[in-house]
Amino acid sequence: MGFAELSATYERDHQPEWSGERARRARDALARAAPLVPDRDVRRLRARLAGPAFLLHAGDCAETFRDNTRRSVAKRVSLLNTMADAIGSRSGRPVVTVGRIAGQYAKPRSAPTEHRAGLTLPSYFGDAVNRAAFTADARTPDPWNLVRAREEAERTLSCLEGTGIYTSHEALLLDYEQPQTRRSAIEGRLYDHSAHLLWIGERTRSLTGPHIGLAAGIANPVAVKIGPAATPAVLTGLHAVLNPDNVPGRLTFIFRMGRHRAYDLVYAMLSRIVAEGWHDRVVCDPMHGNTVVSPAGVKTRVVTAVGDEVRAFFGACHDTGVTPGGIHLEISGDDVTECATTHVDDAHLAVNYRSACDPRLNPEQASHLAQLVGELLLPHQGFGPRREMAMSGC
Repeated sequence: MGFAELSATYERDHQPEWSGERARRARDALARAAPLVPDRDVRRLRARLAGPAFLLHAGDCAETFRDNTRRSVAKRVSLLNTMADAIGSRSGRPVVTVGRIAGQYAKPRSAPTEHRAGLTLPSYFGDAVNRAAFTADARTPDPWNLVRAREEAERTLSCLEGTGIYTSHEALLLDYEQPQTRRSAIEGRLYDHSAHLLWIGERTRSLTGPHIGLAAGIANPVAVKIGPAATPAVLTGLHAVLNPDNVPGRLTFIFRMGRHRAYDLVYAMLSRIVAEGWHDRVVCDPMHGNTVVSPAGVKTRVVTAVGDEVRAFFGACHDTGVTPGGIHLEISGDDVTECATTHVDDAHLAVNYRSACDPRLNPEQASHLAQLVGELLLPHQGFGPRREMAMSGC
């Protein structure tokens, strides 16, 4: 396949171009495999999301097979628990923790190809698709990576037993999600057993696209990323398709607006939610709208800018009477230097920049954000009359 054809395929639905027979065998292997998460645990999460708990949704930008070790998982779990404790103790609200973990092995990219030193190759789409090394062999998509991704997710889940942490990832690769979607013998409803919660990204949330179709058909709690190009009418369409019965705990909107426009854009979205009386949860993703490029060309995020968007989100919630439903962050359990604290410094970034894709908060930065969230939650205790109307599933 030429690069023009690859671009057309990618732009249509952000799916890799797999070889036919090998892809079929990979899908068959996934369909025969045992469920990664039981539907009873999915129902348990859905019930918690229908209650008053605040959602801490955080983890790796893109998990890698190489880093999927017991020690690495333990460090991520420890950080998630520290953050949940900080939010809960400062705010007094219960916290439900959902990790970007045990399946976050695929990433949509802004372009299907990457060009370096005169060589053009497919972009790195995550370990479930190809490898990060910039060689033709590494960048060739291999559908058998889907089977490896499931095996690695199963290994991670064995480390999560007893932690109280639910799993999630972006439902990007249809060849991974569809074979793991089965009908419950108890309810007769379809569950995607690859994770407890699935989200649809900003690039794949078209109402007529296959990703929203997948999300509409499963009984898992689902989330959708909402960026600055969206309008309240977009929310109306998504709610109608994904939560037509207005069930608390079913649908979460994750706003990723960028700090400069966050208040106005979120305010407009929340005003629509209030007017319609929806029970959809609202969550702030202050990371993706605040990515910048350093003078040396390295992607980073400035923690003060991330904090500004968090404050803007909480301000919009306060002014519309909507209870803030959660925070969505990309974090690492290691002392990485991928995000700048106050200003961009390439020398600092170079010390320990390890992300396979986007920059992550290190434990100190993530804990700081958790403490900020706990403090900002204090004015939002309880439900007043307007908050009951717009309950946001919280």
